[in-house]
Amino acid sequence: MAAEHRGAPTPAVHQSFLVHDGMRYFKIASLLCVLALVAYWLDDPPGGPNGGTWLGYTLGTVGALLIVWLTWLGRRKRSYSSNSGTVRGWLSAHVYLGLSLVTIVVLHAGFHFGWNIHSLSFVLMLLVIGSGIYGVVVYARYPALITENRDQGNRDTWLAELDELNEQSLRLADTLDAQAHQIIVQSVDRIRIGGGLRAQLFGPRQAVRAAFEQVKKDLSQTSMFMAGQIRPQRIAPSISPEATSTIMFMAGQVAGGSHDNENAQKLLDLIARRRDLSARINRDIRLHAQMQIWLYIHVPLTFALLAALIAHIVSVFIYR
Repeated sequence: MAAEHRGAPTPAVHQSFLVHDGMRYFKIASLLCVLALVAYWLDDPPGGPNGGTWLGYTLGTVGALLIVWLTWLGRRKRSYSSNSGTVRGWLSAHVYLGLSLVTIVVLHAGFHFGWNIHSLSFVLMLLVIGSGIYGVVVYARYPALITENRDQGNRDTWLAELDELNEQSLRLADTLDAQAHQIIVQSVDRIRIGGGLRAQLFGPRQAVRAAFEQVKKDLSQTSMFMAGQIRPQRIAPSISPEATSTIMFMAGQVAGGSHDNENAQKLLDLIARRRDLSARINRDIRLHAQMQIWLYIHVPLTFALLAALIAHIVSVFIYR
């Protein structure tokens, strides 16, 4: 049985929506644009091309129907029981046919634009398409970045691990002295995960480079660093300012030799692991926020476009 299927083609594990089904919708959109351009070139109406000619009405109707049909993608993405094609196919159609609207609408207007509701519809359409292009870039690039950052992990597991690292750090700090315990308690309180919209989009990274440079400078002056017992690569560029004092305190504990060096070194390792884990969690939050924020722009613009399109059509029938 295995020999019978050896020559059969193996389906791709993952296929981008941009090349879905042999780029079918790219070909359809290209053909649509070519037909519109040929019709525009052949048509020679009195007074020149404009939206009031037979070709203008035809292209306007095609453009309006495309806008309404493509808007349906939002509902289709939530209708998993639908039999009207795959989400990937709809998304491919959304991208390529959406881009074809630029050509169709420009030819529909005969390159005539002004300060009116008709041009407002065109501007809103360009904004919708522009935000859609950003969405294409995001959905083509960010899933791979999220997978790479997760490395077979997930946010819930990381948060549980972060809590465990905090508890381990506090237990080790108790074996040193009250000052060490207080420093660790303060550092736990200062850990920032997520936050407001700005923090989610860009991450809590204020003064990162300055903090990193200061840590390297201070560590270079400790005897343990000179002896090679504190490795500078443990202090990553993603270090947060609030972690600086904690790490420097622990470096001083190790370098001073006044306490249990083994526990102090373990605590320093835990702090580094906790810092790296919190950075990974914040990066996961940031990537998801950046991948989804465009929808909060794209969707309202789409509804604004539909409203302007209705006003455009109504005004055409009233004033023609």
